[in-house]
Amino acid sequence: MSQDLGTPVTSAPPRGATPPARTPKKKTKTGLSALAAKRIAVLSALVAGVAYGWGIGGNAAHYAYAAAVRSMSANWHNFLYGAYDPAGFMSVDKAPGALWLQALSVRVFGYETWALLLPGVIAGALSVYVLFVLVRRWAGHAPAALAAVLLAATPITVAGTRVNLPDSTLILTLLVATYAFWRALEKASPRWLLLTAALVGVGFHIKLAMALAILPVLGIVYLVAAPASPGRRVLHLLGAGAVTAAVSSIWMLIVGLTPAGSRPYMDGSTSNSVWQMVWSYNLFDRADAAKAGKSAELPVLPDGKVTPVDQGGDTGVFRLFNDLIGGQISWLLPLAVLLLVVGLVAAGRAPRTDKARAGWLLWGGWLVLFAGALSFSQSIHPYYTSILAPAIAAIAAAGLHLAWTDRRFAWALPVGLLATGAWAFVLMSRSSDYVPWLRPVVAIAAVAAAVLVLVRRTGKFAVVTGAVAGVALLAGPVAWAAPTFQPPTDPRTAMFQNFNPLAGPNPNALSTGIDLTKLMAGGPKPGAAGGQAMPLPPPIMFQMMPSDADPKLLGFLKANKRGERFDLATVGGTGASPYIRAGLSVMPMGGFVGTMPMPTADGLADAIHSGQLRYVLFGGFAYDSPTALARKDWVVRNCVRIPPPAYTANPWMGFTSALFDCKPGA
Repeated sequence: MSQDLGTPVTSAPPRGATPPARTPKKKTKTGLSALAAKRIAVLSALVAGVAYGWGIGGNAAHYAYAAAVRSMSANWHNFLYGAYDPAGFMSVDKAPGALWLQALSVRVFGYETWALLLPGVIAGALSVYVLFVLVRRWAGHAPAALAAVLLAATPITVAGTRVNLPDSTLILTLLVATYAFWRALEKASPRWLLLTAALVGVGFHIKLAMALAILPVLGIVYLVAAPASPGRRVLHLLGAGAVTAAVSSIWMLIVGLTPAGSRPYMDGSTSNSVWQMVWSYNLFDRADAAKAGKSAELPVLPDGKVTPVDQGGDTGVFRLFNDLIGGQISWLLPLAVLLLVVGLVAAGRAPRTDKARAGWLLWGGWLVLFAGALSFSQSIHPYYTSILAPAIAAIAAAGLHLAWTDRRFAWALPVGLLATGAWAFVLMSRSSDYVPWLRPVVAIAAVAAAVLVLVRRTGKFAVVTGAVAGVALLAGPVAWAAPTFQPPTDPRTAMFQNFNPLAGPNPNALSTGIDLTKLMAGGPKPGAAGGQAMPLPPPIMFQMMPSDADPKLLGFLKANKRGERFDLATVGGTGASPYIRAGLSVMPMGGFVGTMPMPTADGLADAIHSGQLRYVLFGGFAYDSPTALARKDWVVRNCVRIPPPAYTANPWMGFTSALFDCKPGA
């Protein structure tokens, strides 16, 4: 006799006895069974995985991370220290946790674009199902299934996961940590809490302080809701804090204890210090980084200064709704804020350990903390907002279920649907030429759903109501996610799209508030590749060399290689990465942004005189600093510039680059 899964096995009834009635499958108040909810979640994760990975072999990987992964996959020394270049001269300017996964993938599958992106795609798909499991333990099957769908359809989640960025891996790590935390909260389990702490420490190796930002939320919720005495709660948290500190410090201690001559120089520091790279360059300097302004000309920055980033727009409480970020993440943000308030009110004066209220505090804390940080930090990319997607999805799903099943809060359904539809109309109006018919469809669906939830919410008619509401909630985000499957055709735009991915129609990855019209009008002229009109390429925003290695320059360097340690030295990530990806050994002068004081002018001279280096290439998007200017001055005074036709047939390359032969006596 068959039994339902999960039903304890009992002895068979006596012969002739009437068999016991089968227990009906448990359903939620929405009529959705646990099995159906699980199937929806699994299907959502599978569809997300296919969508995130569709055509990734033709995507452009993040230029700097792709170069670093090639170097890190070459040997275990580069792997451990996160070397940016094959010779291990300079590290990446981040912790290498996410890049470790990509390097392992490359070692298994070869250096292919899809192999670079595969770990992030898998992490994104798994995040959808892990969120389902999390919300199911808190709010039930139906809202958990809805949360999975909402997360999978978030535009910036789709766009960001299709590039080899660390964010999807970080989100998965924090979701698994949050699952362990919820298990700890249920029974005040120190073992689960220590696992939470260790996982947050793992997240630190992926994206540093962004992983640690969740700790205040977890700590407050545990202090408020864990079923233990105050003393035990505090002791548990102190132990967890120690574990997080220990795990977070592992890589920094390895680097810090390694002699400087036996590892790469730490990019992001002025003194080869991993501690400065982690805490100053990647945290405090970014929190108050200067704006780039509206001029296309790049300023001269102090050595080691973080470069200004304007891709998030003006700071303030409305930043997440602006033209740059609104279409990426904010579709359901007004709804989530409304339903968070409803959920906290519904929890009312519940007992201290009430898990429903704990869930609202947990996800509400996640949303408020990260939204606040992203709204007021000076230096962000829009894809950073993907960290908000799990909280928005969880709150919106649980809140809609609460309003659907509790008549005290039934008013929140029509209000939330109308607000969501109105905001979607505004977002779509910002790109009025893109699927213009969708705006009225979403508006009508929102109004119709608001009426239906007031009139008919029971029986089979509830399916119709849910479908109409689904159009109001998801049509806009799905439409904005769709263009991510069509990479830009302009190679310069494509390059910026791969390190600053955006969803939506015709994503303008060059959007910085700078008028590029005059700049592009002053681009390469006929015959530019054959002359030497400029002593050096100008320090101008986005006035960069082509994003792919120049085939003629590759042939030139290989033909003239005489056993040097470096085939080429160039400035910054945009200059070095194409040639590292092509298999050359490149010295990335100044690190990723070009402002690090490594090498100095004297250090560059020593490398040349000792036979480690012959050719120096200027060009690419990199800021000048005092050390960078000193290097340029030394090269111009001591080296011979090679005419562009000798190393490139590309007019743009000839206009934006300058190659020097620094061999003594050249």
